[in-house]
Amino acid sequence: MAGINPSGMYRISGLASGMDIDGIVKDLMNAHRMRLDSVEQDKQIWQWRQEDYRSINTALLNMRNAVFDLRLQGSFMLKKAESSSGAVTAEAGATALDAVHTVEVSSLARGALIASESEVETIGAYTAPLSEMLEGLATDEDGKITVEIGDGISTETFALDADTHSLKNLIEQINKSELNVQASWDNNLNRFYLASTKLGAENGVSCKDQSGNLMTILCSASSTEGKQVSGTDAQVSIDGIDYTFDSNQFKVNGVTYNLKGTTTKTNPADITISHDVDTVFNNIKDFVDKYNTLLDTLNGKLSEERYTDHKPLTDEQISSGELTDKQIDQWQEKARSGLLRGDTLLGRAATSMRTALSSVVVGLTGVVTVSNGSERITTTANQLSVIGITTGSYQDKGKLYINETRLREALQSNPEAVMELFTKSRDASGNEITDSSKQGLAVQLYEGIDGAISLLTDRAGSGSSLYDDSYISKKVRNIDENISKMEDHLQVLEARYYRQFTAMEMAIARMNTQSMWLTQQFSGS
Repeated sequence: MAGINPSGMYRISGLASGMDIDGIVKDLMNAHRMRLDSVEQDKQIWQWRQEDYRSINTALLNMRNAVFDLRLQGSFMLKKAESSSGAVTAEAGATALDAVHTVEVSSLARGALIASESEVETIGAYTAPLSEMLEGLATDEDGKITVEIGDGISTETFALDADTHSLKNLIEQINKSELNVQASWDNNLNRFYLASTKLGAENGVSCKDQSGNLMTILCSASSTEGKQVSGTDAQVSIDGIDYTFDSNQFKVNGVTYNLKGTTTKTNPADITISHDVDTVFNNIKDFVDKYNTLLDTLNGKLSEERYTDHKPLTDEQISSGELTDKQIDQWQEKARSGLLRGDTLLGRAATSMRTALSSVVVGLTGVVTVSNGSERITTTANQLSVIGITTGSYQDKGKLYINETRLREALQSNPEAVMELFTKSRDASGNEITDSSKQGLAVQLYEGIDGAISLLTDRAGSGSSLYDDSYISKKVRNIDENISKMEDHLQVLEARYYRQFTAMEMAIARMNTQSMWLTQQFSGS
């Protein structure tokens, strides 16, 4: 068999010798490729390890975001507002005082509205020219119409051509203007509407004809004075103090009120402001759940079994057809298992997390009153166990458990003390605390996770980076360079084998030719 090899050299395969030259060369090259396969398997292991590191880094980043919220005082000083009436709802800010506020609503804030007092007589669609739509329409001597529209603060003039502009054009011009007015036309009722987009007595709606009688027809406006309507303010009494607002939502002393209706003096709305223990409790519980999940992930990777006898399958092994898809998946799963077993970076991250949440915060003075068996005790809230969050046995490897009753008691008795336990970052003078032993637990944990993320990024890089200069990426690039050199060497080696066998084939062919010639000579004699 003859052919052209990849290098372009003409070769003869077994034509003279009858040998399977391609098979022999393939077997020889397979022996040489074993080292290349080993390097490619090593590359695959590093790539898998990088993927595992990045997956852990993503989990750490999500945890850091959750811890960031726990560093904020606002996450603990949440207040809730409960109303006795549907006429008033409220939302309490962090500065709102615990109290019960009595709210009387005499009137709501309203906007202004001008509408056609009766059905407008039309002879055409509102998209047709005004002269074709409205009966009795008057214009100036040039066939123009000019109207003045206002919002109680400013006015704007709109000029129209009765033979080319429609009512639709006017409505679009008004709605695109800077006036706080919305114009519309009800095609079913044949009525025109002008409504203010802002509430309150200062805001309103006005319309006036400057030339023609368009507003007189649409709004029943006086031809000389026009028509003007003002909005109304909300009239409210809170704890006996009267207020006037140009909106039905307003804020008084840290409480945002939303007016839905009016009340009476005999049946006012009572707004009760108190600490939102349930939300804070759920936030802490959610944090603990996320912490335990992350810790399980880290501990799982650190103790995952490593199958050293399972190397990653090569492309040839996968495509050979000797293994089913299921067998391939099972083999690769074992080959990938335990790549981060006992990893120092993951171990350091897990240790820093456990250390942060098991520490005692130095310098805290806030106390909480909680149950301790059958007794009630008052103690300084300077570690998690005081507020009912403890670690399990040694086998749990730092997993946290919550005594829900005790945590709720701590939040109810002194939410500020619980807040300081997590968020303490400045001293009494307002200076930032640099001694980690005096920092709140969430502050310590955030710093620990942030450091772990930085180390893992240096080791494995980030998928979002334009250029990855991490240790593993550089390692993989070096392996790629070695693979390229090895493949070049194998091509040269394969070409040499074929040259040698081709030379052998040609020598055998010459010998066969000479033998045939001698045979012919002797036969002729």
